[in-house]
Amino acid sequence: DAQSVHIKIGERAVSPVEVSADVLRHLRVRAEQALGGPVEGVVITVPAYFDDAQRQATRDAGRLAGLEVLRLLAEPTAAALAYGLDRGSRGTYAVYDLGGGTFDVSILKLVDGVFEVKATGGDSALGGDDIDLAIATAVCGSSINAAAVAAARDAKEALPDAETANFTVAADGSPTGAAITRAISRADVAGWIAPLLDKTARAARRVLKDAE
Repeated sequence: DAQSVHIKIGERAVSPVEVSADVLRHLRVRAEQALGGPVEGVVITVPAYFDDAQRQATRDAGRLAGLEVLRLLAEPTAAALAYGLDRGSRGTYAVYDLGGGTFDVSILKLVDGVFEVKATGGDSALGGDDIDLAIATAVCGSSINAAAVAAARDAKEALPDAETANFTVAADGSPTGAAITRAISRADVAGWIAPLLDKTARAARRVLKDAE
């Protein structure tokens, strides 16, 4: 039960639902600033593997944040809608979602404009953060810190637009105590992260099998 667990934040003891409500309030403020007006009804996306209790807790958090929750939408379905896949009448789609901290893959079947999640899976402890860590470790060895991981992320994000990128950490933030500057290539990164991507491929094959 999401209401029976409490986390102490400062002098407050709050439930997961209250934490989620705080996040939704913040998002509401940002949305209202961007749209220039009030936000009343909302559609909230949730992981495809959320069970009924988790979905209800999300609805409760929305109401606690003062929002009318019109619908909860599975994240892979939201992705399919964002890409306009619902404009067809039928089809089967795989949605591969490698986020910052988690990996999800879902198989969706579209029939007469309605999506059905046929199978879902993934790895809740695998994501882009692990890719950053793999790059930092390849460059710095076992001596890595937050600055090295941040340098890895910056280099990774530069590589889609260039064949090489600089991995740079100033001496005062370096885990080794000396400044680090190294040019890394797309091929370098591809080799370093291949084991992680192989894990996502294995998970994807399992989901394809589950969905037949």
